[in-house]
Amino acid sequence: MTATTTLQARLTAVILGDPDVHIIYPTQSTLRKIGGRVADTLKGQETQPPTVIVTETNVGTTVTVSVGVTGERPATAVCRNLHDQIASELAAASVKLPATISVKIASIS
Repeated sequence: MTATTTLQARLTAVILGDPDVHIIYPTQSTLRKIGGRVADTLKGQETQPPTVIVTETNVGTTVTVSVGVTGERPATAVCRNLHDQIASELAAASVKLPATISVKIASIS
C-alpha cells in the first residue's frame, strides 16, 4: 500500500465517520471511468475507482471528494465540517502544504 493509498483510506474513514455523510461517490470524470472499465475488461479484472482523490505534487496536496448527505444539517455546514476534518487529518499525516481541499455535495437525501 502506497502512502497516497493509505492517506485515501484514512480520509475515507474520517469522511464516512461524519454522521451527516450518507455516501461517498467516486470522483472520476465520465471519460476516465469509461477508460478504466475498458482497461479492466482487457485485463480481465475489475477495480473500484477511489472515492477520495489525493494528488500530491511538488507544489502541494489536493484532496477531492464528492458526498451524499443526510440533509439533517445545512450542506454548507457539512462542507465546512468535512473540510476541517480533512485538513486536520492532512496535518496529522504531514502532507506537503499548501493543501487544496474540494468537498462537493452530490446529493441530499
